[in-house]
Amino acid sequence: MLIYYLTIFFLTGTGIFFQKKGKHFTIPYLTVSFLTLLFLASFRYAIGFDYFSYRNIYQSTAHSSIKTIFSSHWREPLFYLLCKISMQLGFSYPIFLLIVQALFLLIMIQFIYRYSHFPWISIYLFITLQFFAYSMNLIRQSISVSFFLLAYPYLKNRKIIPYTLFILLGGLFHNSLFLIWPFYFLLPKQLSWRSFLFLCTIIIFSYFFFDPFFALIMPHLTKRYSSYVNSYYWQPNNFSYIILPAIYLFFIALFKNNIKNPTLRSIYLNSAIYQFFITLFITKHFILERFAIYPFALSLITVPEILFSCKKERKHYILLLFLLFGAAYFCFAAIKGFHGVYPYISLLKKSCTLPN
Repeated sequence: MLIYYLTIFFLTGTGIFFQKKGKHFTIPYLTVSFLTLLFLASFRYAIGFDYFSYRNIYQSTAHSSIKTIFSSHWREPLFYLLCKISMQLGFSYPIFLLIVQALFLLIMIQFIYRYSHFPWISIYLFITLQFFAYSMNLIRQSISVSFFLLAYPYLKNRKIIPYTLFILLGGLFHNSLFLIWPFYFLLPKQLSWRSFLFLCTIIIFSYFFFDPFFALIMPHLTKRYSSYVNSYYWQPNNFSYIILPAIYLFFIALFKNNIKNPTLRSIYLNSAIYQFFITLFITKHFILERFAIYPFALSLITVPEILFSCKKERKHYILLLFLLFGAAYFCFAAIKGFHGVYPYISLLKKSCTLPN
């Protein structure tokens, strides 16, 4: 665990230092952040629940032809194609992880650079709110999250065709992204109290009747997705897991008026609302958590936007609240062992800790 704490303190401290030096130090700081996180993620061994299953996929794909990939994995062919290309180039599994992590981090860093007023806060939240842990476990979906970040400017600027293209491409790595396409219409919509109550009614109805509804559509799902039923992934989490998402929603709702741009205000508030509602469903089946990652990713720029726009005398108070929230989120995740990345195991410990 020490390596995670040191990383948080190091990147937070250097971020504050670089911010005081001026905006022209943003790129050097983000470069340091990129290299630090890339090293940490790429030098790991056997952490992340899916580490070995992805290794098996990577190695087995080497013996598959392009035709087989598109026939056997036609719903999500791009990840398998990426594995095939990497194997053809002679890259080992750790090198493959490095390449994928580098691409994810580059897109995330570019997203922060373009849209965050305080990059160091975004990096702090990226680690503490578990996006970094997520990327070390659910590799395919972290790629699809990257495509959602690439699609974001087209959602914000109301350009549906490029937005849809990025969603389609990312969905061919992980189909969950296809279900996020309606966010183009949902996130910018300003909710009245009436529409919010209507949304709550739909969510409550869906929550209590989710299992009967899923039983109806299960025969039409692929074998891989229908097999989740009665599996480990179909177990519920307890309600303690929704406390922190509820606090995040409360904070965003409380400080939303600090965001001057009405479109951004709606997008950021709605992203917190939908993130909470989706997270609520993990008390039914915890695998549904993977859908919450998309709206929650906007927290990386939502919090800096609130801080940038608020009055100076309130800024330190609000900043402290979000820093404490991030710390609480990280501690809860570490205690619960989110994504199987705690504690950290490096490649140096491979020979003396775990079998090959």
